[in-house]
Amino acid sequence: MSANEDQEMELEALCSIYEGDESFRELSPVSFQYRIAEYISQATGSSRS
Repeated sequence: MSANEDQEMELEALCSIYEGDESFRELSPVSFQYRIAEYISQATGSSRS
């Protein structure tokens, strides 16, 4: 398998794992974001997000 094929498989897996998760965003074809602030505030009882 080439490096490009490996990256395509990893991208498919990543998208499959986070499908429907509103905290996950694809910012560009090579950049992703996962927001965790809401979960931290829920766990600590803090109202900051």
